[in-house]
Amino acid sequence: MVPTNRPVQSLTACMELARETDIPLIVVCSKLVQYGQVIDVASDAGVKAYALDLGTQLGNSLWPFATTADDELATASSVTTRDLSPKRNLGLVLARMLGWERLMFLDDDIYGISREDVDALAAGLSDHSVSVLIPQEFPDNSVVCHAHRLGGGEQGRFASAGGMGVRCDRADLAFFPNIYNEDWFFFSGEAASRRIIEVGESRQRKYDPYADRERAVKEEFGDLLAEGLYARLDHKQGLRGVDAAYWTAFIEQRKAFHARVTESLRRHDQRNGDTQTGRDVRAAEISIGAAREKLDEISPELCHKFITLWRADLAEWRRYLAELEHFESIGSALERLKLDYGESADPNTR
Repeated sequence: MVPTNRPVQSLTACMELARETDIPLIVVCSKLVQYGQVIDVASDAGVKAYALDLGTQLGNSLWPFATTADDELATASSVTTRDLSPKRNLGLVLARMLGWERLMFLDDDIYGISREDVDALAAGLSDHSVSVLIPQEFPDNSVVCHAHRLGGGEQGRFASAGGMGVRCDRADLAFFPNIYNEDWFFFSGEAASRRIIEVGESRQRKYDPYADRERAVKEEFGDLLAEGLYARLDHKQGLRGVDAAYWTAFIEQRKAFHARVTESLRRHDQRNGDTQTGRDVRAAEISIGAAREKLDEISPELCHKFITLWRADLAEWRRYLAELEHFESIGSALERLKLDYGESADPNTR
């Protein structure tokens, strides 16, 4: 299942993998690509594919989560420009409607995945709920974390939904909230109970994380919430006590982290001068400054509201999944959801 908003050429690696593994490809499109383009390319490539268009407005209306509907949270989460989470949630819904045990999520900027990697993802789900391929060469980090690494800080590489297998036939299946780091929230239960397994590596196409300062702004609320949540999980603590007082203290920790990154970037700027690294450092400083301004606007009460509504959404989501009808084909499930889609010819029947 591939969510995309880039031109259809970005799907080349996904198409090649689908053809190699002979696994149907589901592509959910928006912005710079339309489903008809995907079907044309899939047909030419001999790939069995289903594709549909799912913009932000339609995606959010399919599952009206409280975390998305709340105006304060929507503004802080930049949901008016985000449609990745609804696309991923559609994949989960289809899996449940079709009785699939295992579903692979693959982002259109991930490549270097082989048939053996897909087999490893599937095998890892025999005794884990989530299996992942983690990019190493260009990690899937936030702007602030990229800046931390650029300034010389030790920055980890984490599981993400960019190349991920999910065991879908379980009652505790979560959802992707419409916020940055949506995948961290999705598999937070698995992270807490150590049910995520890394089975290999992938590669992510490089991009300039500092090209637009607004990228850091849009990520900051989700980064703050996810880091605060996982700080609890790392110490084997639950959500009890994650109240406004907790977020007051954690926001101060986040501000201190921003300050350390800013200082490390300044030192690197002084050493590198007018080199490409120096220019990257100065761009990173601008992004960190923008993230810091955004952080100043986030209140502890807003963080607490998100966690409270997220937990309520999770309960509603699981009730929704339990009541879904079952279907025999991807097309009939999409029709039941009243979604227009395209379907390429099955290469095995030619």
